[in-house]
Amino acid sequence: MLLALAAVPASAAQVLRPFDDPRDPPTWRPLTDAEQALHELGLTVFNTSWRPAGAARAERIDGLGPVFNAASCDACHNNGARARTAVEPGLIPVSMVVQLSGPDGKAADPSYGHVLNTAAIDGFQPEAQIRLSHVERPGRYPDGRPWSLRVPTYRFDELRLGPLRSDTVIKPRLAPALFGSGLLDAVPAAADDGAAGRFGWQGNVSSLAAQTGQAFAQDMGLTSADLAQDDCGAADALCRAAESGGEPEVSNELLAAVMAYQRLLAVPASPPLERPLEKAGLALFERHGCASCHRSNLPVSGIEGLSGIAPYTDLRRHDLGPGLADRSVSGEIQRSRWRTAPLWGLGYAVRRPPYALLHDGRARSIEEAVLWHDGEAASARRRFERSSAKERQSLLDWLSAR
Repeated sequence: MLLALAAVPASAAQVLRPFDDPRDPPTWRPLTDAEQALHELGLTVFNTSWRPAGAARAERIDGLGPVFNAASCDACHNNGARARTAVEPGLIPVSMVVQLSGPDGKAADPSYGHVLNTAAIDGFQPEAQIRLSHVERPGRYPDGRPWSLRVPTYRFDELRLGPLRSDTVIKPRLAPALFGSGLLDAVPAAADDGAAGRFGWQGNVSSLAAQTGQAFAQDMGLTSADLAQDDCGAADALCRAAESGGEPEVSNELLAAVMAYQRLLAVPASPPLERPLEKAGLALFERHGCASCHRSNLPVSGIEGLSGIAPYTDLRRHDLGPGLADRSVSGEIQRSRWRTAPLWGLGYAVRRPPYALLHDGRARSIEEAVLWHDGEAASARRRFERSSAKERQSLLDWLSAR
């Protein structure tokens, strides 16, 4: 059953807030004095550039690395937003990481761990340098209008511990927005049919706490109560023997604060469309079949005064075809299932260029992101392609206002 706009719970609008100053994202509800103090501490932790273990005057913010990708949360999720970058040829931006796994999708690479780290503290070397290039893939709509999609290719240079195994799966991932994360965490399991997880591009992380602990450990080399080991490969003795900044390096107090900060981030409100344009775009969204996965409402539990949210996702995983699938070092396509990306806040992203969409930033526009949909979403993409140019633009305008 497709969900009409009128079906969105009235309380869902409470989580949307205009971001008058993008540098100071609001909370989705008013805070008590105690909550405000914790929120401000969390913001400070979020913006902190961590330092190597033993650094002078580092106090409680040491333990970075020894290998890492970013020294602060904000370096990838600037003010809570998705990675704000145009992903262009050359060295990948700091807001992109390349995750690694075995062919089973779970085991880490024995030399490099779960993430290929491109930076290191003094006295250590990065694990690799990663370079990106694109090949354009042109096509045409049935009405003759041309389009072009970018197919990314990655090259790994200066691999410190030798070549990656041929069956290691390469998973480029761009930093997603954190807006509304605490609300997604409050969706009851029954609403997503017990999906494997609701965080991560592939829905493979069970909770916001687990996602935060994983980011600290794998992207920054910081241990916490949620993940007590750095992302050192089993064969990397130097990394495993590096000095610690404490056990854990991110104290429980600071971890709780940064969690509280994320949980209360509001979702950016887009300027409303005129009613006829809103109605026309929604009708196309439903008729094309987009709403079957990008559900316009989900229930939440455990939050007083809020019964539902409008994230435009079912929080489930879907096969979107071989074009978007991960590949192994040898080039073998891995069957990849992707969590339906929430659409709320999309308009905020595209109004603040540069931006890039999809899990690896290959899409330069909402239109390109739609055209990459295949597999379970192929029929929806074909309906989009076969619609008139006016209808396509109407749907894209509607999506730009989410």
